[in-house]
Amino acid sequence: MIDLPDAPWIRNAEMYGVPEPEKVYRCPICGEEFPERFLFVYGELVGCDLCAEWRDAEEYAADHPEETA
Repeated sequence: MIDLPDAPWIRNAEMYGVPEPEKVYRCPICGEEFPERFLFVYGELVGCDLCAEWRDAEEYAADHPEETA
């Protein structure tokens, strides 16, 4: 019977273990990797700190009087 040695990566995995895969998370709206914050409205994800923006309510109401009446 022929004794074939394991491949080098198999020997390394047996000796040192298999490294954890790198965890990558993305914003499902814009696709940005590793955003600092996610924005939720009523429990629903609506974006991250890069694709969602905060606006002052008074300024928005002044610019859009038909929507805020």
